[in-house]
Amino acid sequence: MSLKFELNLNKTCQSVIGLSILLCCIPSHARPPDCPYTTHQHLLCQADTLTLHKQLKQLLFTTNMTTNAPTRLIQDTQLLWQKRVEQCKTKRCIAQQFDARNEDLNTYGSLNQSLTQHFIKYQQGQIAQPQVHLQVHQLDQNRIKIEGTAYRNPNNSKAKQMISFLAYRNQDQKNEIINNETACKYTFNFQKAILTVSLLQTQPHKYCDRFVGTYQLYD
Repeated sequence: MSLKFELNLNKTCQSVIGLSILLCCIPSHARPPDCPYTTHQHLLCQADTLTLHKQLKQLLFTTNMTTNAPTRLIQDTQLLWQKRVEQCKTKRCIAQQFDARNEDLNTYGSLNQSLTQHFIKYQQGQIAQPQVHLQVHQLDQNRIKIEGTAYRNPNNSKAKQMISFLAYRNQDQKNEIINNETACKYTFNFQKAILTVSLLQTQPHKYCDRFVGTYQLYD
């Protein structure tokens, strides 16, 4: 048996096991049959929403089989997404959250993730709430692109559901990073699997501190 086949088989087994764990983590008590949501059931358990959920489950399974992104990243972001969609109080909010998750999964499944590092913010040993996600893309030998999302209330208007992060940096530059979306300036300190983000100066934007904190690398 070749090494490549063994690695692919191991990836498939991990994905199936991870997906099984993910589905088992969804609470089943105090809800109608076949409805995986425990809050706002009058919205989330309607037939059209359950159809969206079924389609998303299939996409989630396909993504787990095809992506080279870390398996645990797919699992954790799915659980975090479910927490967000369960906050929705309107059908518009629900539709927007399904669209966003479909887009995320399509990205994980269609793009090569081998040159991307994914970091999620942690606080007191747990994933921080609301979720903050940073991605560091290796564009070429000397240049990286940093993208990020700090989630807010999904019931906000679409433009106010999240705060975006976008920055570019050459490898020979210092760890000073400016978010082009807000002009907030940070220090990024990479230490193996840990990323520490600190503000470098007085906040030019009221949401600058949303990206401050300690992040863990998904690998």
